Amino acid sequence: MTKLNIMTRIRRGFDRTLKSRAGQSTTEYILILAIVVMIASKLRKSLVDSTGKIMGNFDQQSEKFFTDGQ
Repeated sequence: MTKLNIMTRIRRGFDRTLKSRAGQSTTEYILILAIVVMIASKLRKSLVDSTGKIMGNFDQQSEKFFTDGQ
């Protein structure tokens, strides 16, 4: 066997390995995305409530600051 023949065989084997894993990585990304969406949907209500409280507190503090300063 020549050196070129060995390198060709290695390259072909590596290409087959990459091609066979391409579908697997796509499936993994879809599963991760599904998990993130499920977690986000579960936490949505608490996140909206917390954000509303923070913005309400900020509104009160800013209103107090601007009215007391005059």
